[in-house]
Amino acid sequence: MPSLEKIHQRFKDRPVAVVAIDIEEKRETVRKHVRSNGLTYTNLLDTDGRISALYGVRSTPMKYLIDKDGNLIGAALGYRDWDQDEINILIEELLK
Repeated sequence: MPSLEKIHQRFKDRPVAVVAIDIEEKRETVRKHVRSNGLTYTNLLDTDGRISALYGVRSTPMKYLIDKDGNLIGAALGYRDWDQDEINILIEELLK
């Protein structure tokens, strides 16, 4: 996810975290993907799918915006280019 990496790099010194959760994937598969794509944001494993079920994930990729208090404030289903002006503006606004 190169566009998520760009968002991570842009906001890494701000109170924003990009976290990927791979669902029911093998650890080595995820590790190879992270290395081959040069991803530096946090990648976690949901080995049994319980976390995904808690968030109602029915298909992937699924993205959530969660505020600093842990409240779900937005969601997006499907592939998107996250390194766009509109997304950067939205994150800046949410940080205010």
